[in-house]
Amino acid sequence: MVKLLSRSSTSTNIYASGDEYSKSIKSKKIHCWFIKRRRNEIDNYSSDSLKVNINDLADIEELKKISIHPQQTDFSSSSISHLHILNEFRMNSTEILRILSQKNIEPYLSQYCEQDTGRKLLSIAAETGWYEGVLFLLNRDVNINETDRENRTALMDCLTSINIHIMNALVKKRGCNLDIQTLSGHTAAHYAVMMNKISFFEILIKSGARLDLCNNKGENVLHQIIEYKRKECWKIVKHYSYDLNYLKYLINSKTYEHKTCLTLAFEHRPNIYFFRELLSYSDDITLINIEMYQSWSKAYKLIKKFISL
Repeated sequence: MVKLLSRSSTSTNIYASGDEYSKSIKSKKIHCWFIKRRRNEIDNYSSDSLKVNINDLADIEELKKISIHPQQTDFSSSSISHLHILNEFRMNSTEILRILSQKNIEPYLSQYCEQDTGRKLLSIAAETGWYEGVLFLLNRDVNINETDRENRTALMDCLTSINIHIMNALVKKRGCNLDIQTLSGHTAAHYAVMMNKISFFEILIKSGARLDLCNNKGENVLHQIIEYKRKECWKIVKHYSYDLNYLKYLINSKTYEHKTCLTLAFEHRPNIYFFRELLSYSDDITLINIEMYQSWSKAYKLIKKFISL
C-alpha cells in the first residue's frame, strides 16, 4: 500500500510556492498510479490461478479448453448468494468457477442445491452439458453419487445433453455407481433406452451396468428395449456377450403384468424382428400354447418350426 504522508511533509507543502505545490501533487499521483499499475501486472501474471487437475478424465487438449485466467476480485461466501451461484452454474459461467475455487468456498460445494428439486451443482452441470463444470467438481471430489429428491443422479441427468464426454468422465470416476435407482425404480440404463441414447447406453453397458434391476412396473432394461423397439440397444447387449444364463434370465423374467420379453415382442406385430430374435432364448418354448399365436401367422410358423427342430 502507498504510505500516507507524514504531518511534517504536509506542513512543508503548505509553505511551498504554487508551482512547487502543483509539482508535488502531480508527482505523488504518478507515484500512486505506477504502484497500482505494477500491482495489477503482478496479479495478472500470478500463478495462483484456478487449477484443474484432469488426471484420467481428459487429455492435455481438454485441459487447454478449460484453462481459467486469474481473477482479481475477492468474493467471500457471504458476498454472493446461493441462488446466484445456482443460476450462474446453469448458465455455464466460467466466472462462477473462479469464485467457487476460493479456499473459503470450496469446502461447501456440496451444499449448493435447488430447493424445489434438491439437485446439486454436478447434476446441473451434467444436464446442461457443461463439461468444464463437471470436471471442475469431479476434481474437487464432490460426491459423484449424490441424488436429488427423486433419487436421480448426475449420470442420469447427463442423458438430457448431447455431450458424451460427460458420461465418459462420470463412469471413469472412482466410486461411480452405475445402478442407482430413482424412486420409480429406473436406472441410468433404463433412461438411456427410453431416450434412445444409443452411444450413452453403450458406455453404460461397457462399464458394467446391470440390466436386471426393475422399475415400478417390474420392467428390467431388456423389457424396455423390447417395449421401445430399440434394435441397436439389443445389438449392443448381444455384442458385449453377457453370460447366456443371465441373458435368458432377463428375457424370461416377467413384469408385474406377467409379461415376458417374448410376450412384449408378440405385441409388436406385424414387426417380427424381436420375436424372431428372442424365440431361441425362451425357456418354456415347448410349453407355449401355440394356439395363442395363431392370430399372427408369421409368429405361429416360427414357433412350429422351432419346436420341430
